[in-house]
Amino acid sequence: MKKLALLLTVFLIGSVAYGQFEKAKLDPTTFEKMKVKVGGDFAIQLQALDHEADVELIDLKNNFNLPTANLSVTADLAPGIQLYINNYMSSRHHNEAWVEGGYLIIDHMPFLKGSEKLMKYMTIKAGVMTPDYGDAHYFRSNNGNVINNPFVGNWVMDAFTTNPAIEFMFRNNGIIAVAGLSNGRVNYGRGNDIGEDLTFNWKLAYDKNINDDLRVRASLSGFHAPDGHSGVYLWDGDRAGARYYNVMQTAAAEGDNFRSGRWSPGSGQSKLNSYMANVFFQFKGLEIFGVYETMSGVKRGADQDFSQAAIQALYRVGSFYFGTRYNHVSDGLDSEVNRTNIGGGWFMTDNVVVKLDYVNQKYEGPAHGEINGGKFNGVVLEAAISF
Repeated sequence: MKKLALLLTVFLIGSVAYGQFEKAKLDPTTFEKMKVKVGGDFAIQLQALDHEADVELIDLKNNFNLPTANLSVTADLAPGIQLYINNYMSSRHHNEAWVEGGYLIIDHMPFLKGSEKLMKYMTIKAGVMTPDYGDAHYFRSNNGNVINNPFVGNWVMDAFTTNPAIEFMFRNNGIIAVAGLSNGRVNYGRGNDIGEDLTFNWKLAYDKNINDDLRVRASLSGFHAPDGHSGVYLWDGDRAGARYYNVMQTAAAEGDNFRSGRWSPGSGQSKLNSYMANVFFQFKGLEIFGVYETMSGVKRGADQDFSQAAIQALYRVGSFYFGTRYNHVSDGLDSEVNRTNIGGGWFMTDNVVVKLDYVNQKYEGPAHGEINGGKFNGVVLEAAISF
């Protein structure tokens, strides 16, 4: 209760909310000709973290992390039809440039007469993309793109992946319904036939601006993989790497744990049922966002049961914001991770942000092995440009 009270005790001042959930429908009447927009994202952090455990850990340096960069292409192909492709030009896990994914958005069907009534409320999305599971992925960093994340690190149990998929979204008067199909995999050619590897995701949400000052949103999502799947990637699908570089890495370990700072069920579930509930509340400059996620699955013949709870409170004044986030993950077997973030940022322009993030994370329980009882804390300064 004390932690929750701390999270809700913030400065009651502010202005514009993040509120960037599903993209607005494309207006087919604005299309004139095919247009291509090239975008970019650049981020760099100055990290000053300490860590400790009952085992010898590597010596963390107070220095700059590897800068990360994205290159994106958005093409308006026809009235109400848009293509998006994102590339990682520099990432923690891959030195080379590579395509993260891309998808087609269809909000209008100029090639199908009589479809206007259907597409008035419908959006179709198809390609290699992140399933719209939960709302937490709208408040995370994607390699060099960090604009929508008020802090530096992502969620401890970070649901993010890129799968070949198709989604159908219905929107009308604040009601949102999503249904999607994918193969659930990052390594596409190593699985079963698609009939055995087909996964299903869904979302039901209500998102409404009650008046000029008040917005409320609530959503419930699910992600499901049948028994016999070749191995689901839902939480370990982010191949770009995590922030909080090299934390809790033992001196005896080889290489770089590019997921350092995260803890989740991992990938490879042969059966999975996962659910996420979210609430979002914005009143003038005050924003509160909550997460509750629970999963049950089977991985390498063993049952898994993980849960995650988080609450985030933000306040804005002009181009500045202040906030805090508390994130708890448990495996149901007396092991857990607890993280607290306190920080803020300054939007120098709509495309340039500077953030300061204090993080304190603790590990408890036998699932953490040598770092059981360990922790890391300190500050990270991040600067980023997105256009």
